Amino acid sequence: MMASAESSSMFDVYNKRVHIIGLGAKGTGRACARVLSARGARITISDEKSSQELSAEVARLTDLPITLLLGPDAAYRDLEQADLIIPSPGVPLAIPPIQRARAAGVPIFSEIEVAYRLTAAPIVAVTGTKGKTTTTTLIGLLLDALGRRHQVGGNIGLPLIEMAAGATADDLLVAEVSSFQLEAIDAFRPRVAVFTNLYPDHLDRYDFSMESYLAAKLNLFARQTSDDIAIVNCDRPESERVIAATRARIIAVSTEQRVPGGVYTTAETVTSEIGGTAHTLARIAPVRLRGRHNLANVLQALAAVEALGLPVAAVADTVLSTFRGVPNRLEEVDTVDGVAFYNDSQGTTPIAVRMALQAFAETPPVLIAGGRAKVSDFDELGRDIASGARALIVIGEAAEAIATATRAASPTLPIHHAASLQDAVQLGFTLAHPSGVVLLSPACASFDMFRNMEHRGQVFRDAIADLRRTVRNA
Repeated sequence: MMASAESSSMFDVYNKRVHIIGLGAKGTGRACARVLSARGARITISDEKSSQELSAEVARLTDLPITLLLGPDAAYRDLEQADLIIPSPGVPLAIPPIQRARAAGVPIFSEIEVAYRLTAAPIVAVTGTKGKTTTTTLIGLLLDALGRRHQVGGNIGLPLIEMAAGATADDLLVAEVSSFQLEAIDAFRPRVAVFTNLYPDHLDRYDFSMESYLAAKLNLFARQTSDDIAIVNCDRPESERVIAATRARIIAVSTEQRVPGGVYTTAETVTSEIGGTAHTLARIAPVRLRGRHNLANVLQALAAVEALGLPVAAVADTVLSTFRGVPNRLEEVDTVDGVAFYNDSQGTTPIAVRMALQAFAETPPVLIAGGRAKVSDFDELGRDIASGARALIVIGEAAEAIATATRAASPTLPIHHAASLQDAVQLGFTLAHPSGVVLLSPACASFDMFRNMEHRGQVFRDAIADLRRTVRNA
């Protein structure tokens, strides 16, 4: 296995002025501060939020010798005097303070770039619009089953820099990486890079340009060499762009056709030609994840592990038969008195709802949708709901807009309003009983009713647990 191009001895931050921008709840800024402070860096952290708003994060840094610049009047001060700037993924690089620092010659690296330069451990990195978390998590579960020493994190769980700090060349780091994290890389070179798919998302960050959004994603592959591996879904139109962007060895996957040298499905199996000889990696029957898009995620995870030279076929069926999905991403929550409940709280865009509905083509679900709108109209979503749902329950600020669009597409589809997600779960159970499906896939942000999409998903799970108790006691 190949080590990183940079090692901890080659990336010296001792006595260097490192300015970290952003101290959010995900912990990236805190992780950078801890790791680099331990290596002798002089750390400054700035954030536009006040010390009161960030009190929990500030309290976790009191043991470090760092400078905090908090509040709109303090943030971004003295950037030009830094030796290195590490912006949080949520901070756009186009803002004037960062542009001035760049013009002054200050290096601007994302957290994953710094992590890469600190470790000799090989990295498996997964990007794309949808399926990143599922694919990354599944790679980790397969490695667990094989007994291969590794850590999983990045844009989920532990920040990559935290994993890298304690890793050796014998470890394997598996990381989900976002387009935001890929905007400020310079040497980052994963041993295996996976591109799941591309759909419109985060376009406000990219001047509403899909080309700019794709360009950020393609940064993951730009520094790979022929010693590295790029895994692409050749059923997706953007796969040709990925292939053109890298010098890595290409392993293609497909749920629709045979791909020589790649991984593909037949009627009953997942077949691999990695290494030149066709062999079975897994059976399809044990896969619990719903939808063709999730089957593509399975293929890419299997391909990534086999590409590392590991005998994934020995554990694949067992892992796939127990993996019920990642929380909030078409997660199989429970079945109550014959009604199956699925949680897709992560589905905050109309395209995500379309993909979720397609996963239930044989058993159209009672769909729960609504929240704070991220799009200007729901006409296309209405048509998807009309053709793919058994009934619709709307909640939140966008409830009437979604109902109106769906009614226009299908005047006969049952549409109901619910005052809360708990009420929607009870109503969905009634509509789906005795043997149907209830699907939460909101097509909207969560902030009108919940702290975030994770909170929304937990409220959904809790409501199902309450329903189970009610049904059991009836």
